[in-house]
Amino acid sequence: MRARGSDGARARPRRRTAWGWAALGLLLCAVALGAWALWRGSGSLPPAGRTPSPRPQQTRPQPTRPTGAPVSGPATAIDGDTLDIRGTRVRLFGIDAPEHDQTCRRAGKTYACGQEALGALRGLLAEQAVRCTPRATDRYGRTVAVCAAGGQDVNGWMVARGYALAYRDYSTDYVAQENAARKARRGLHAGTYVNPADFRRGGAAPAAPPAPARRAPYASCAQARAAGHAPVLRGEGGYNPKLDGDADGRMCE
Repeated sequence: MRARGSDGARARPRRRTAWGWAALGLLLCAVALGAWALWRGSGSLPPAGRTPSPRPQQTRPQPTRPTGAPVSGPATAIDGDTLDIRGTRVRLFGIDAPEHDQTCRRAGKTYACGQEALGALRGLLAEQAVRCTPRATDRYGRTVAVCAAGGQDVNGWMVARGYALAYRDYSTDYVAQENAARKARRGLHAGTYVNPADFRRGGAAPAAPPAPARRAPYASCAQARAAGHAPVLRGEGGYNPKLDGDADGRMCE
């Protein structure tokens, strides 16, 4: 027989309140949101007890030739110290050649020393493959490099033959070659010239004093060379036909 209350009414069983149902609903929503977040992060729900691995980040593709890699291939000389190798402009490191429109003096005559340097560089390359090892990039975006062709140091060859100077503002690597060329009076050092860097700044003073005017013929080629005046052309002061062995008008060439 069921118990009755003090008022004689039958006692009702205790029911769950509305607050209990609301809490349960919130809990179920939180579980669903957590599962959805895991699915978004890993593409599938991970096994129980395991933390999903983060998705790898995408990166931009790297250049095919890393910075500082050698530049090689057929080369075209642009001027006495600049090459073009398959579209890459290369400035020869540590040297400075006369500008393409620069002129110098030799044996009392003006000549296009910039074009002479360009011709010498083209002759050295002569369809050989060139390999250049970068040292830096200049403000014009050119690769500054030491280049070799046929086992020959192109930079050093240009200075040693007197077609370019050691670029002391940036390197002393080729000072010895320049000193040897000056002593042997090769190329630029056989006459007078404006330092290419000064020429670019509009300078006009020669880097070396001109050979003194002379009227009496030289007694020997050694004397002419010591005076910085060789070869001597027919009609110039100091010309001695006895020292012009092939009678071509160029004494002590």
